[in-house]
Amino acid sequence: MDNIPNIGQEIRRLRKWRDLTLQELADLSGLSKGYLSKIENNNASLDKRTTIKAIADALRVSIADLIGDHFLVEQSDGDVIGSVPDIRIALLSSGLEGPADAPLRAMTELATTTQQVAEWRQLCRDLEVGHALPGLITDLHSTAVGGGNDGTAALRSIVQATHTTTLFLKSLGAVDLAWVAAERGHQAAIMLDDPLYIAASEFARSQALIGLGAYQRADRLAQNAAALLTSPKTEADFEIYGTSVITTAFTAQIRGDDPEEAIREAMEAAKRTSGTNAFWMNFSRTNVNQWRMSIALEADDPVKAAEVAREIRASDIPAKSRRVAFFIDHARALHSLHGHDAEVVSLLKKADKLGPTRTRNSIWAREIVSELVHRARRDAGGIELRGLADRMGLLSAL
Repeated sequence: MDNIPNIGQEIRRLRKWRDLTLQELADLSGLSKGYLSKIENNNASLDKRTTIKAIADALRVSIADLIGDHFLVEQSDGDVIGSVPDIRIALLSSGLEGPADAPLRAMTELATTTQQVAEWRQLCRDLEVGHALPGLITDLHSTAVGGGNDGTAALRSIVQATHTTTLFLKSLGAVDLAWVAAERGHQAAIMLDDPLYIAASEFARSQALIGLGAYQRADRLAQNAAALLTSPKTEADFEIYGTSVITTAFTAQIRGDDPEEAIREAMEAAKRTSGTNAFWMNFSRTNVNQWRMSIALEADDPVKAAEVAREIRASDIPAKSRRVAFFIDHARALHSLHGHDAEVVSLLKKADKLGPTRTRNSIWAREIVSELVHRARRDAGGIELRGLADRMGLLSAL
């Protein structure tokens, strides 16, 4: 039980590798020595992205080096993680400059599969997503190179398929590869020369950059996307515009700016939509409230995050993947408030039941469970917690 793998151990390893004392790391990161000591000793969890970035910058490593797939792979669903190398090969060996091998499937089948895989991701059917993406990416690029009507249709499907790929890889901690996928989608969108598709591809790029800790550029791309749709006409326009604006609210908070104006603008856009789920982004008033939770957590305001959570009914969140995110963020808020361990565990169990791969790869969920196990491992009430920790691969032995 003393050998629970966690990010704190990784921070200590990297700190010693850099030959830094705890005080030196504190000075470089702007965090207190006491807080860093608690993190390294599993008595406190990493609570927000800016904290992770501050530590990574102080250690002169990337966020991917600190919390990426290299750290999570041993504790994750092996079959799902096993799809990442095939996705990597498909992305790196496919291009839109040609020549390319003939696609194995007709464009009509590829378009259907593109939408199906996007739906599977939202249903947390990660094994099917991982198996389908490599061949889909390869065949879509081959079709796009061929040109004509099928080529144009393929470009549209590439934007959607790479959006799915970006979010799928990001959820597994493969953030560098997520950026490659997002770039492929942006390349296709530029070739289409369609503002809606370009804006959608910018959202995927901004999400990859957020995962990498490149918040300033993520903010710039999200603003560019919103600017492309400043006069939205269709529901899809409003949904992509609103999603871009709420992203700028999130990045504004991370960068220390006021997000409230962007939040209000996104909520106004949400009032103009009925939930067509353009590009499978699930933009709605409920979705904006979920973003408000994440923004409050980054503002180190768990009270507000918990208050917003009470405004949200899980049944109003149509996508399982977004419900998983809601349960995890609600758990983060209550964990920060202290004294809510039973409810925190209950929320994480709900997340794990809905989306085990996403939950077990979530840095936030893993940090909370690791800390709670360390603190309550001998309590009689810790049985459920240890069961959850064991499913996450956080226990070397029961």
